[in-house]
Amino acid sequence: MSHATTENPEPSFDPHLQEEHAKYFTFFNVAMAMILITAIEIVIIYLPVHKLLVFFSLGILSLVKFLAVIWWFMHLRWDRALCTILFMIGLFIATGTVTALLFLFEVDPAGSPL
Repeated sequence: MSHATTENPEPSFDPHLQEEHAKYFTFFNVAMAMILITAIEIVIIYLPVHKLLVFFSLGILSLVKFLAVIWWFMHLRWDRALCTILFMIGLFIATGTVTALLFLFEVDPAGSPL
């Protein structure tokens, strides 16, 4: 009765829990990086530079944030390859549809439809 038992080790020694802790630490780091990118985007808007440079830099930073969200927060990193491929096919089709709609409603500089 006076002997210490080690039948139930402390949960901190469980490798699965340590892996989960590392995963949540990664989520926190990604969230902090996205906050930093958002702050950079806000600063870029107010810089006195050419509007085309602002447009492309905001587009690239938004793409980085989008990829971070689908890779880590939507768990594509840990999914099977088939799920990732199916998601990318849907994303490709949606991108093509939006691009086609943009060209469908294109107008010339005079204001009349092309």
